[in-house]
Amino acid sequence: MNCLCSARNTRFRTFIILILVTFCSQADIAGRVVRVLDGDTIEVLHDSGTRSRVRLAGIDAPEKKQPFGQRSRQSLSELVSQKHVSITGEEYDRYGRLLGTVWSGQTDINAVQLQKGMAWAYRFKGQVSNSEYGKIENEAKKSRAGLWFSPSQTEPWLWRRDHQKDDK
Repeated sequence: MNCLCSARNTRFRTFIILILVTFCSQADIAGRVVRVLDGDTIEVLHDSGTRSRVRLAGIDAPEKKQPFGQRSRQSLSELVSQKHVSITGEEYDRYGRLLGTVWSGQTDINAVQLQKGMAWAYRFKGQVSNSEYGKIENEAKKSRAGLWFSPSQTEPWLWRRDHQKDDK
C-alpha cells in the first residue's frame, strides 16, 4: 500500500510540475528589443539567440505612413529600444506575431504608449478590448496628450481601410 501511494504521489507531482512548466512557458518571453517597427510592434532577441516579433496587445498605433505614425514609433523606441523587456501573452495574430504586454521592470509599456497619446485602445467590433486601456485613452484625450492634441486624427483601423488599395 505504501509503495502504491508513493508511486501515485510521484506521478501526481510530475503531472503538476509539467502543467506548471507548460503554463509558465507558453509564450512569456524575455530579451532585448533590437528593433521597433512601428508604434505597436517590436522585435525581441531572446537570450538563446532567437528573435520574436511582438505586437503590443490592447493598443493600436498609427501606421508608419499615417500622420503621427513616425512620432508613435519614436516614442516606443525611446521607451524600449536596446532595453531588456519581458512580454506576457499567449495569442498570436494572423502574421505570426505574439500579442503581448511589454514590461520594462514593473512598467506596462502598452499603457505608457496610451498615456502619452501615441496609440488608441484596441477595439474589436467597436468595443474596447481592455477596459483599463480604454480609461487610459480617455485620460490622454482629456489632457490632449500626443495625437489627441489634434482633434482630426483618424483611427488606424479606418486609415488602413481607406488606404488598403494604395498598398496594392
